[in-house]
Amino acid sequence: MKKPSRSHAGAVPAGDAATVPSISSYSAPTGFFVALAGLLYLGQAEGCYHHGLFSAGVYEPYADLRSIPSLGGPNPIDAGRDVYMAAGCVACHQPNGTGNPANGCPPLAKSDWVLAEGPSRLIRIVLHGAQGPITVNGQPWNGNMTPFGGSLSDEQIAHVLTFVRQSPEWGNAASEVTPEMVKAVREKESSRAAQWTAAELEKIPVTE
Repeated sequence: MKKPSRSHAGAVPAGDAATVPSISSYSAPTGFFVALAGLLYLGQAEGCYHHGLFSAGVYEPYADLRSIPSLGGPNPIDAGRDVYMAAGCVACHQPNGTGNPANGCPPLAKSDWVLAEGPSRLIRIVLHGAQGPITVNGQPWNGNMTPFGGSLSDEQIAHVLTFVRQSPEWGNAASEVTPEMVKAVREKESSRAAQWTAAELEKIPVTE
């Protein structure tokens, strides 16, 4: 006598097997994945190199979005601090502006030359350099200042001198130096190649 088979709850009767949907394996052609990878690469390249759907030309005359100055332009003190560090001024005048007696470099912090009413003498020093004895805050110094007129723009010189004259960390509080001021002095002294001496600079009015 045949024993009845056990049935499990939810089992489909053998007679209904034809109604069960069958799942067959499917494999996409290799070309599909190659094409997909190509599209992803091109999309990434477009986003990285051409800023999405936009050409980099939309930022002209700037190189990219980060190069566009904020409304009102860069803060001249912050920009000048960057120039002070990058151009190497910090190596001689020191981070705190106290100067360096070892190489005859006078202080900038609370300096009577720096805090003069007008910046024309300082602009000349940065443009053409300075050498020889100079008295700063009653103390004698004798050094050699490198000229930066050939390596720094009018704007960079204006920024670094504004930082020097208004440096909050040094306690300086003189007037701002503008690129127009630097340009005017550069044009006026365009024929000069020699470094300045203190005696020559003292003949230039402080208010120029």
